Amino acid sequence: MTLRLHRLRIELGTVSAALLQVGVLIVAVSRGLDYIKLPADLSPASLSTVEAALSFDVWGWIFLAAGGIGIVGIFAPKVPLSAIAHGVLFGLYLVFGIGAFADLTDREFLYGWRTAVGWVLGAAAVHLALADASMDGWRRARAR
Repeated sequence: MTLRLHRLRIELGTVSAALLQVGVLIVAVSRGLDYIKLPADLSPASLSTVEAALSFDVWGWIFLAAGGIGIVGIFAPKVPLSAIAHGVLFGLYLVFGIGAFADLTDREFLYGWRTAVGWVLGAAAVHLALADASMDGWRRARAR
């Protein structure tokens, strides 16, 4: 996969893309393990409405499964597992980000925006781009 945006001067070669993909999937696995291992009596006060909708165990297993499936998909290119995993992670981070943005409406000074921006424009955007690139790679591998 090579992403070329000449106007922005961005070039992402195969090795860079692979490192990025492995990195963000490890982050998802790490987030999942962190959520699962969080003591039951500890609930951070900074939870967004979306995060609070399910228990940390549920969120943890979703992140862990998506990250793990994505990593398996890197080594099993016959099925678009990585693309599916990145799609799931895109959706999770997008919903978390939208929930965090929604929670900002009842605050006086609009603090807390960096988490929402990070989830939507950082994590969700990266997973969307990698889902698309993984699907392209899967299609090319299947056509051979």
